[in-house]
Amino acid sequence: MGAWGHTNFDNDTAQDFVGDVEEGGIDRIVSAIDVINSIEEEAYVDADLATEALAAIEYIATAKDRMAEDFPEDAEDWVTAHKAQLLTLRGIVAKSQKAIDRIKHNSELKELWEETEDFEKWNNVLDDLNTRISS
Repeated sequence: MGAWGHTNFDNDTAQDFVGDVEEGGIDRIVSAIDVINSIEEEAYVDADLATEALAAIEYIATAKDRMAEDFPEDAEDWVTAHKAQLLTLRGIVAKSQKAIDRIKHNSELKELWEETEDFEKWNNVLDDLNTRISS
């Protein structure tokens, strides 16, 4: 899994996603969330796709001034520069909430975390993210 902690940026995939956003911009954030919501309900959500979506949703939370403690410093300036655009994305909060719910209930990432002693902590991180984007 390449993870060293239970928060959304404590893994290689999310750290790589920061670079992807630098190159791909807002479209990269939106596509990471949309891909989760486009997967058929019964289908399995890949761990890397789920991890990228959670990182993308952290960008939305940060734009709403609800930044996670582990949000990468090098991404903060990017969010500041694109905050207005992030906050006006149509339906992004509802899409984000739907993606979080999907990841929590039917994903490879959930199964990987269930095998660890930090599953409850990880689940709480997702609940916290959902709260932060909703307020």
